[in-house]
Amino acid sequence: MEPSRIAERDGWWCWVCGGAIEPEAPVDSPWRASIDHVVPRSRGGGNDPPNLRLAHRRCNVRRGSHLPELDWPTDWPMLMTVHLWTALARLAPRPGSAEVVAIAPLIDLAERASTWLVERAEAFVPGGWESWCEPALSGPVTVWLRRPRGADPGNAGRPKVPEP
Repeated sequence: MEPSRIAERDGWWCWVCGGAIEPEAPVDSPWRASIDHVVPRSRGGGNDPPNLRLAHRRCNVRRGSHLPELDWPTDWPMLMTVHLWTALARLAPRPGSAEVVAIAPLIDLAERASTWLVERAEAFVPGGWESWCEPALSGPVTVWLRRPRGADPGNAGRPKVPEP
């Protein structure tokens, strides 16, 4: 797929650094547009459009074959969190399934986490995500994540496991 098609879909922005991409950058420029695979091909990602994003050539090369970073913000005092990439990989192909992805001490933190979670999920595996909070009587608040039942099954890709 041509970078211009991805740019028409997503705009001329680098999904890795968030910086603007110059459409007419010279061929040898590190700031030139390139197509990056969210889940690298070497880790099981495909060439399907939802797995492709526009990135500066420099950012694409620097990221290499690493999976995207999906770390929870370190300044949030969560009581429990799950590895987000693993949760997306489990939930993407099973619309309607849900799981607890975090436990927060306060409702306002849980609500911020819920909003942030949907934004991150959509950035990496587009196609509709829902998150909600459920306060417990004892105080902690659970944060849930799911793809709606009517959503198309997606694929977050899985790292390749070496054969024995």
